[in-house]
Order: sequence, then structure tokens, then C-alpha cells
Amino acid sequence: MKKMKHPRTLKLIKNYVPKQPMSDEIEIYPNGIFQFFISKIIEDIESGIFTPKKERINIDKWRKTHTLSFVVNEEHLETVDTKKPIIQAEIRVGRFEIIDGNHRLEKAFREGKKNINSYKIHGKELVPYFYDRKGYECFVKYWNSKLEES
Repeated sequence: MKKMKHPRTLKLIKNYVPKQPMSDEIEIYPNGIFQFFISKIIEDIESGIFTPKKERINIDKWRKTHTLSFVVNEEHLETVDTKKPIIQAEIRVGRFEIIDGNHRLEKAFREGKKNINSYKIHGKELVPYFYDRKGYECFVKYWNSKLEES
């Protein structure tokens, strides 16, 4: 009997070419070999090309289930706007991490806010936003292997 593919299995695109940001300002979120073009994600959201799900994050609940994975830059913290949505991405199946807006989340926490707005990007939606082909190919293999384990 042939094993059925998981419905969230990613198919490797043979001629994959990552999207490129329009401006010279490039922001990348590095997560090991997986590097995501934050600047292109934001560009596509602002232009309406990409409309990820919006979600309000309960800050206390988030902090209880996630570890602080960045060094707080106190000078930068003063300048961030907590009204601007953060971006959370499903880098691991069923687990979301903040890939843009950690300082906004930290500032909102320090200000005693209960919630913060976010864009929630699922694994499949991340595919166009890899910095390079190698990271994309490794992500597809990683993602699919985790689906097989579940």
C-alpha cells in the first residue's frame, strides 16, 4: 500500500528563483541556512501582492512559549513603533517565530501592552522569500521530513 503524501508537503521547484526586493535596502532574517528576504515580504505586503493572515498576539502567552532569541538594542528600541505589525513565520511545522519585529514586541511588553498585531506567514507562503536557492532547497527537504515525522 502506497503511503499518502501529507497535504502540506512542499514540492521542490526545479527552476526556483527567489524574489528580489525593488530597493537597495535589503533586510534579511537569518535562521541557519534559511535566510528570508524581510524587505521583499514587507514590500509585497505594502503593495498588496501578498496578503498574509493578520493575527493579534497575546504578548504574555508568546513570551511563555518562546525564548528571547536576539540581543535588545536599547537605542533602537526607543525608535520602534509598536503599532506597526510584526511578522511571524512558520519556519518549523506548527511553530511560528518572529522574523521581523522582535524589538517592537519587546517594547510593547515593557510598555505593559497585552497584545500586538502581526502578519502570520505559513510555511508554504515563505517559499518566494528565500535569499538563495540553497536555503530554499534545504527548507523544502527539512519541512517535508518534519511532516513525515508527524
